[in-house]
Amino acid sequence: MSRPVVHGAGDLSGLTVLAQGPHSLGPDGSPLTETLRVPSERLLPGPVGARLRVVVLDAHGRVDAQLLGDGDWGAIDKAPPSDPDLLVGDGRFLAQQAYAVAAHTQARFEKALGRRISWAGGGRLTLYANDKIDYANTGYNRSDCSIRFGKIKDPRFSARLPLALYRDLVAHEVTHAVLDGYRPRWADSLAGADSLAMHEALADLVAVLGVFGTVPVVQEIIGTEMAARGGTLETLGSDLLASGLFRFADRLFSHGRSAREPLAGTLPENWRTEIEPHRRAAGVVNAILTTVLRLWRQELGRPGRRASVYQVAAAGSRIGERVLNMLLRGIAYMAPVDVGFEDLLRGILAADGAVVPQDEHNYRGVLRTCFAEVGIVTATDDSLSGISGLKELNYPIRISSLSSDPDEVLRFIWDNPVLMEAAKLDSGAEMSIDRVRPSVRISPEGFAVSEMGASFAQTLHLAPGEARKLGLHTRSSVVLRGGGLLRFDEGGKLCFAALKPVLDVKRQQTLLDGAEDARTAARNVATSLFHPDLADPVTS
Repeated sequence: MSRPVVHGAGDLSGLTVLAQGPHSLGPDGSPLTETLRVPSERLLPGPVGARLRVVVLDAHGRVDAQLLGDGDWGAIDKAPPSDPDLLVGDGRFLAQQAYAVAAHTQARFEKALGRRISWAGGGRLTLYANDKIDYANTGYNRSDCSIRFGKIKDPRFSARLPLALYRDLVAHEVTHAVLDGYRPRWADSLAGADSLAMHEALADLVAVLGVFGTVPVVQEIIGTEMAARGGTLETLGSDLLASGLFRFADRLFSHGRSAREPLAGTLPENWRTEIEPHRRAAGVVNAILTTVLRLWRQELGRPGRRASVYQVAAAGSRIGERVLNMLLRGIAYMAPVDVGFEDLLRGILAADGAVVPQDEHNYRGVLRTCFAEVGIVTATDDSLSGISGLKELNYPIRISSLSSDPDEVLRFIWDNPVLMEAAKLDSGAEMSIDRVRPSVRISPEGFAVSEMGASFAQTLHLAPGEARKLGLHTRSSVVLRGGGLLRFDEGGKLCFAALKPVLDVKRQQTLLDGAEDARTAARNVATSLFHPDLADPVTS
């Protein structure tokens, strides 16, 4: 009798998924696919893993548990049916698609951040791959940590089409779930309009840029667009490069319309004052995607870089992946509350500077320029750390405990009055230490960058008289909130701080003045396409 094979951390399973969706076809007329390498784990029928559960319904609406691994380590790959009608009804492939994209999206965050990511509540995320709901109600539900994917009537198929067959739509919703577990205050009942828009921007960018993960897919899309437009490698420009790649839910609707095309048309001048979160996020999405295109075109301007469609695709894939990793690393350098677009830019630049100090290909320079073009600017490189004003800090801490013990972080903050003042904390009020986690990120050169991150928050409930005494203009009771993100190097020294001062009257007045816009934005999220319950209140 043979001995069982021993498996361990780092094992990966290759699973085939639709590269964009059921309407994006390869050269043979069958759906364009790619293989995602996802962490291997023991899978029960469902499939059910340690942190993910997929529910598939049969034609009668009953749960139809699918076998991806039958209790064994890793999943068994299955190619999708080439017949469109068989594809819509294939529960086994639908389960594989939903599971693989969700696992890959979570793993992408974990690789970029250098640590495990938990869902809100700490349990499993459940994906209902073909729920009976209408397609417009597809979305992440905070209350039970689930994503429900509806189905849409499509004359191109004999049965209603499950939206989980769209890779980018699954990635978008899973990103909302990741962010909700990582930074729950970014979209809770006290979140501002910019913070809600940030959620949408990050989810859209993870979804759209995910297509760059596989060179053959990028190659096929570019080749198809060139053939349709009569383009050549010599005339290849930004419009053609972006045309087939930067679409969300490609050809979901009739006449080949996509759900969103972020670079289509002109960016509205007033995008920053838009109430609807997707439109308010347009500037950030535009800046990141323009960064990819500009770097890509610069690369193609080098001698020999346009020798073949494959070379063009390989360059784009490398750049798209690098920019996406910069974006994901940046969220670890942002405060746990009240984040804005300048905070995102600063976070990306600071995080990338820690991992890639030299920036040989000027990624950060191009990123700064593209953000500045939409009106978003931040501190100079020598001021990104946010600690220049924090002189002569005390370190009454044990380094061995700093990476895991909230009380050690609390003591560090308390024993440094200069930090308390910078964060404008109320010394008499309680302060919560949310997360204390180590992270290890690998630079493109293969070097490990080890840091420890800790986030804290403080919430104050003030009566009208107390608020006015502080200097706030209000006739109602108010809730003030602030906090910060601290990062320590491997020697235990503070190397980065992103602070949102609690008793900063000007900052809090701005938030109070924008409270009605935030409430309207939350209602818009709740009623918008694909987001039924993102903005439900949660405990702050």
